Amino acid sequence: MDALIDLLPLLRSLWVVWFFILFLGMLWFVLRPSRKRHYESQADIPLRDDPPARDPHDTMHGAR
Repeated sequence: MDALIDLLPLLRSLWVVWFFILFLGMLWFVLRPSRKRHYESQADIPLRDDPPARDPHDTMHGAR
């Protein structure tokens, strides 16, 4: 048990380094240039026009 207590400052430092590396990996995954087109298409979703709503009582276009 004393060995773990002695290693506590080192383990805390390693956790900080691990989370920093993990954060950089997430940034790289999200911000890589090959994903730019995907994120641009996702960004304009709120600006897209919705297709016109179909009338459920309309029998002219056939039933599904």
